[in-house]
Amino acid sequence: MFRAEWKTDYETGHQRIDFEHRIFLGLIIQIEAELMAEAPIETIGRRLTELYKYADFHFYSEESIMIELSFPEYELHRKLHIALLEDLRRFMLSMSIDLIRQADLIRFLVDWFAHHTTREDIKIANLVRSRG
Repeated sequence: MFRAEWKTDYETGHQRIDFEHRIFLGLIIQIEAELMAEAPIETIGRRLTELYKYADFHFYSEESIMIELSFPEYELHRKLHIALLEDLRRFMLSMSIDLIRQADLIRFLVDWFAHHTTREDIKIANLVRSRG
């Protein structure tokens, strides 16, 4: 099975963003553990909803930080957040919760998290570092 785990590549250098990213990935790891333990379908569905709601909160929080930093790509990044939430929503709706393929679900969630964190959020880290 694919294993979700924290990597230093996910660190942005901004304490609050990194803290929230760890919680975010922690939810993915929890979903993975519940799948492996064959938790009830209702539990998995509820956890996915929790992940969606946390993602919405985290993106809003991150956008507030970008505004405070006068992040030059704020609007583009905000649109990426909207698209990511839509991807997650569509993924959740497209699967029959009782037919979840464990590896596919975890791979989607980790790729979804990791891709954005390492390609887009790193830009925030670069701005933070450049300002000392």
